[in-house]
Amino acid sequence: MNEYEINNNTQQATVTAAPQKTVSNLFNPRRFGLYCSKQIHEWKRGLTLQFLALAGIYTLLMFLFHHTDEEGSTPSIASTGIQIIIWLGFFVYIAKSASSLADQIGVRSKRVLYLAVPASTAEKYIAHLLWTVVLYPILFFAAILVAQYVSEVFSSAIRNEPFNPGTPLQGMLSFWEGNLYNVSSLVNYTINIIVTFTLGATLWQKNSFLKTIAALFLLGIIVIFFYTTLLGKEELESMFTYLVVGNYFDNFDATSFMWLINGVSTVEYLLFGYIGYMRMKELEINETKR
Repeated sequence: MNEYEINNNTQQATVTAAPQKTVSNLFNPRRFGLYCSKQIHEWKRGLTLQFLALAGIYTLLMFLFHHTDEEGSTPSIASTGIQIIIWLGFFVYIAKSASSLADQIGVRSKRVLYLAVPASTAEKYIAHLLWTVVLYPILFFAAILVAQYVSEVFSSAIRNEPFNPGTPLQGMLSFWEGNLYNVSSLVNYTINIIVTFTLGATLWQKNSFLKTIAALFLLGIIVIFFYTTLLGKEELESMFTYLVVGNYFDNFDATSFMWLINGVSTVEYLLFGYIGYMRMKELEINETKR
């Protein structure tokens, strides 16, 4: 069998699999592997176009904002400005990729085909998270690597600047270590973005990306309103300071505080991930009832 496709044998396979254990129906490694292979085969052209687009965009940006220190020892990619452009683009790209689930389940005709593929909801959900956690970041940073060297070639040829690309992806992790606490924060931010926008894709199948951003913006306004309105009163503010800040944060150093934030974030993305999975399960049940 060259491709993993839906055919007349699906009904026979379903009947054969019926007596299997529930765990096997929930997740079967062989079936999961075939499903992933099918997706890679179908997406290879789209992924190639994404790679070329990302490489082209960042080659242009790195050329336009090319910057080195006076001695020319620090490559442009390690500059703070380029690092901000890269990481901002990375988070937007990951969020948009997580929201791409809505493209498969938004239109009913596509949703029927998506749900008809002989793989469990858990396998489809895990595959989507796997692509967003592993595949898309690899694609993004491979494009950045190409842009790093091509932009240096253009800067050297057009502006007569010294060719100094540095080491591959130089400064990417040290940027976080030096400016934004540590790499664990990067991992937490990334996973939170993935599960949040995946959840948004299951809640809003049309314009999922924009609606999720709007929901997060609205949530931020509510939090600010809560703090300024309720905790702005002297009695409540004193109680909040005593119960939370006084009892927990006074003896915290920076490392302990970051571990606390990371722990809260872990609970958050586990909760959002579970809700997203249950929402996909609900969509599947509702579709089979039609």
